[in-house]
Amino acid sequence: MFSAIFNRGFDLLGRHFVLIFGTAFFIMGLPSVLGAVFLYDLTGYTNDKLFESLFTHGWPTVAYAVLCVALYLINYSVITEIAVTGLARSEFRLSDALGRSLMNIVPLLILFVLCGLLVGLGFILLVVPGIILMLALSVSCTAYIAEGKTGITDAMSRSFDLTRGHRWALLGVFICVGLLETVIGTIAEAPMLFVGQDLPQPLVIGASTLINTLSDAFSLVFSVAAYACLRQAKEGHPTNSAADVFG
Repeated sequence: MFSAIFNRGFDLLGRHFVLIFGTAFFIMGLPSVLGAVFLYDLTGYTNDKLFESLFTHGWPTVAYAVLCVALYLINYSVITEIAVTGLARSEFRLSDALGRSLMNIVPLLILFVLCGLLVGLGFILLVVPGIILMLALSVSCTAYIAEGKTGITDAMSRSFDLTRGHRWALLGVFICVGLLETVIGTIAEAPMLFVGQDLPQPLVIGASTLINTLSDAFSLVFSVAAYACLRQAKEGHPTNSAADVFG
C-alpha cells in the first residue's frame, strides 16, 4: 500500500504537473496573495497576525478569512477532481469542476469541522485514539467529492471502512509526504531568509502565501492517490470507476 500510493501520486504529478499547480495558482494562490497584500496595506498586519488585526480592522480581516476558507475548499474540490480523473485517465472539464466545487463549499466545511472535532476529542482523551481517528477519517473529504451523491456522515463512514487494515501504512505515507512538503517549502522559502529583509513586505507575504498554496496542492494529490489505492484494495474496482461521477 505504501509504495502503491507513492507510485500513483508521483505518476499523477508527472503527468498533470502544469494542470494541478496552475489550477492551484489561479484558484487560490493569486487571489489569496492579492487579498493578503491588500489586508497588509490596510491593517499593517501579516497573515500570522490575523487575530490581532481583528481588534483593529474587524470586517476586512473577517472578509479575508472567509475568502481564504472558501477558496481553499474550492481549490480542494477542483484539485481532487483533477487527481481522480487523472488517475482514471479520463477527461477533466474545468467549468464543470468549478460548478461542483461551489456546491461543495458548505458540505466540505461541515465535514472538515466534524472530522476536526472528532480528531481533537481523540487527542484530548489520549494521543493514540487521536492518531487512529485522524487516519480513519483521512479520506472522508476525498470520498465525498469523488463519490458524488455520498452524504457527509456517509463519507466519514466510507473513510472508516476504506482505511481499515491500512491505517499504519497511511501514517507512514502522511509522515513522508509531510517531510517532503516541509523540505520543498523550506527550500522555496530559503531565499527569503537572505534577502527578505531587503524586500518590500507585500512581496514577502505574497511569496509565502503562494508557496503554502502550492504545497497544499502537492499533499492533496497524495491524499487522492491514497483514496484510489484504498478503494482498489478494498473493492477491486479499476481506478476509472472513481471518475464515473464526473461524467
